[in-house]
Amino acid sequence: MKGRRDKPQHEDQAAKRPKQRKSVSSLASKKLYQEADNRCPFCGVADVAVLEIHHIDEDPSNTKIENLIVVCRNCHTKITCEEISPADVHAKKVELFWLHKAAPWRDEKSLGQSVNVDAASVSGSIIANTVTFGRKRSPRMQYPVDSIGADAIKKGYTDYLIKRYFDYCKADASYLWQFAPFQPCRNSLTIQRKFKVKTFFIHVSRFEELCDYINGRVGQTNHGWYNCARSVPNYGSFEEYEAEQLRHE
Repeated sequence: MKGRRDKPQHEDQAAKRPKQRKSVSSLASKKLYQEADNRCPFCGVADVAVLEIHHIDEDPSNTKIENLIVVCRNCHTKITCEEISPADVHAKKVELFWLHKAAPWRDEKSLGQSVNVDAASVSGSIIANTVTFGRKRSPRMQYPVDSIGADAIKKGYTDYLIKRYFDYCKADASYLWQFAPFQPCRNSLTIQRKFKVKTFFIHVSRFEELCDYINGRVGQTNHGWYNCARSVPNYGSFEEYEAEQLRHE
């Protein structure tokens, strides 16, 4: 057709090429954690060790502050699986932005802010006084006392095993002959189907059963199978993990 110009082949290849991940600067990371008050804005988890930075538009090369939000590892998985919708993520980012703008980040020790009220400028019954407005905080996730989530060491070891499984799945997905894309939500869903409850709500009496189940999935990955063939351990034992955690307390 006259006037039509075909795209050069190198332009098509550039369009298909995955975008390169850019690291988030330490200053931007600090601002993001301050914006979120060092807690997940979706579930309220305040454990910095499980907080991560999510790219709202799923573009790892876009590291603008307005495209980044701090979330916990569990909610990050839910976002990836779209259990938490992109619209909800965007709305939460806007909410965090305005809350942070209205109440700038302060030291954890300062839980409120004092405002002086002048009686001369107020009509009626209010006398000059100091009024303290407490800062609204997100609720923390409360696990049942007899659940794995309520035991810090068992919860930490379960997180460790799940992360090891994720890492091995990502390694498998990088192989040239591996066609199935890695979907981190599948592991959470399979655990929930087997135990009829979400991972950290599982009763503590089934902890060993849960560990055996996750360890079995680790061993079924290509990377895990290769390690087994070379007699290389895929993970450390719970006893080793517990001893290490208690040693650092």
